[in-house]
Amino acid sequence: MRRVVRLVPLYLALLAYSTLVLVPLLALLSASFKTAGEVFEPQLIPQSPTLENYRIALEKFPLGRFLLNSLLVSLAVALGQVVTSALAGYALARVHLPGKRFLFGGVVALLLVPGEVTFLPLYETVSRLGWLDSYAALIVPFLATPLGIFLLRQFFLTLPQDLFDAARIDGAGHLRMLWHVALPLARPALGALGALSFLSAWNMYLWPLVVTRSTQMQTVQIGVNMILNEEAARWNVVAAGAILALLPTLLAFLVAQRQFVRGITLGGLKG
Repeated sequence: MRRVVRLVPLYLALLAYSTLVLVPLLALLSASFKTAGEVFEPQLIPQSPTLENYRIALEKFPLGRFLLNSLLVSLAVALGQVVTSALAGYALARVHLPGKRFLFGGVVALLLVPGEVTFLPLYETVSRLGWLDSYAALIVPFLATPLGIFLLRQFFLTLPQDLFDAARIDGAGHLRMLWHVALPLARPALGALGALSFLSAWNMYLWPLVVTRSTQMQTVQIGVNMILNEEAARWNVVAAGAILALLPTLLAFLVAQRQFVRGITLGGLKG
């Protein structure tokens, strides 16, 4: 009973925080179904729900193309980061390399470098390679991440050495040990990294805005801003576009929620 009483303030705080997070989202969802006449009325439930706002957003703006671009870019970035992080993380954790600690120190140092520092060099590189206004410009610069390497390296260090010794006795090399031993046990960390990478790539705005020129290559975040600029007087249409942009990330998080939470809690900080 005492334990329950001690947990009451915690649950109340969590309830208050959840309310602060959910109310704006519910208000946005409600506005997307409201007519222009009732969009600024305080009630949360629309009096005359309509899908007209979604029809306008999809017909007047190429949101379908924007969503497809964002989906392709986000999936490619997430897959690339999972693959490169798994390979590099395993090498730093389980392969005897000269200067391995120095290499890992470089990875940790890269975590401290803000994205604004690398923005201009990345743009210059992409421009000189002739990749502007292409999927390569949106995907290739983000196929590796120091955060993913750090996360998987730490996770691989927590795995029992006996498993790798047994695999080595059976004649397995590093690639087989990575594929048959390390990766199956690292599903939580891989799921967490994949979810983080997908969400990060989906929410990118400034980089796609700079490296794309044509509407055919722009992503959904740019599309939402386009709707905002052209439909400033119709916030219900803007809300519909924002919900369409938000829905895939919400679904991705719900699908990967268990792996995401387990990956964060099991990542470990073993040095």
